[in-house]
Amino acid sequence: MSYFQAVRLYSLVEVCIFTGLIVTAVGGFSEQAETVLGWTHGFGWIFLCLLVARGCARKVFPWWLLGATVSPLGPVGSSAGIEYLARRGRPLTSLNEVSRD
Repeated sequence: MSYFQAVRLYSLVEVCIFTGLIVTAVGGFSEQAETVLGWTHGFGWIFLCLLVARGCARKVFPWWLLGATVSPLGPVGSSAGIEYLARRGRPLTSLNEVSRD
């Protein structure tokens, strides 16, 4: 799996966690679930930002994707940007190629 594909998948997982947090918070279902989802999303989003920043530094991603990731849109912004790049036909760099730099 390439670095691009791994971050793409992780970004989608983070969107699912974020969606679960919103549904739980708005629906008022469980305070404990809201707390767990909140902490999971918080640390997950920070990790996603670090992954995208590393990808930008290694020229896997353009720098505007980091801006979309750290924006209030968070994982939604990064997922939208990554999907845009994937559909545009951006060449994918493998993990081995990235770690050699």
